[in-house]
Amino acid sequence: MKKLALAVLLVLASQASWGGETASFLDIGVGARGLGMGGAFTALVDDAGALYWNPAGLSRLEKREFTASHAEMFESTRLDFLAYAHPTSQGTFAAGLTYLSQGKIDGRDSSGRQTTGYDASDAAVSLGYARKLEIADLGAAFKYLRSHIAGTEAQGVAVDIGAKRAFDRVSVGAALRNLGPGLKFQDQRNDLPLRLALSTAYKFGVGHAAAIEIVNGPRGTGTNASFGGEYRAIKNLYLRAGYATQTAITGGSGFDAARGLTMGLGFRSEKWDIDYAVLPSGELGRSHRFSLGARF
Repeated sequence: MKKLALAVLLVLASQASWGGETASFLDIGVGARGLGMGGAFTALVDDAGALYWNPAGLSRLEKREFTASHAEMFESTRLDFLAYAHPTSQGTFAAGLTYLSQGKIDGRDSSGRQTTGYDASDAAVSLGYARKLEIADLGAAFKYLRSHIAGTEAQGVAVDIGAKRAFDRVSVGAALRNLGPGLKFQDQRNDLPLRLALSTAYKFGVGHAAAIEIVNGPRGTGTNASFGGEYRAIKNLYLRAGYATQTAITGGSGFDAARGLTMGLGFRSEKWDIDYAVLPSGELGRSHRFSLGARF
């Protein structure tokens, strides 16, 4: 019975999540570093993962960078994210792929009897650009979206825009995510999970930082907050913790972390990043996130 309930949850979240929204996989954070800090990352992000959090964060990259992250969630649900960023004298260009696989879902007829199972998956291909300007760093990302469940498929486009500004030790960031016409499954069109994120961060010293972030769903899906930070324990080892107020299956996201404490750690060198985070997922237990980054 529990597996059946989870299957129903996955289908609903994939096709049309709460609040009349669809493509809720776009709400799932990527990269273990930011998630270990509770998701309070829009003002701090400074790596290729900025393609998801805040495209303006790409503007400060000095080297080419590749990042890959993997999330083990529940009932064979996995999220993978790849991104490559290439800084030039004309700004930073980036490309990325997000892929959510839900594995095989048991089918049920109107009487509850098991039928042939089916697959469900979601994907987003992103192209981003960011540039440093005198007033602020600005960036944007164009996304092609594809959502598939059983024999039904929907495609669409969306845009993320972001801004970031640093004042000595303080930085502020803003990002509008998933601005687009929505996805249409058969005869029904649902909105994308439009999100406005506002964040501020303070850097205490080399490797020490704290941040707070507020994320609002302008279409009435509510406002959530998160805060967190990272501490440089030794030269290359970082400890992270945070707290997120968002609750699973609300605010238009059927997959995001549940309310509670997040924790993580990471190894950072001149060329490599290796990060891990663990997030609460309500009654579904905990989810684990892994990330690898390379600069060259």
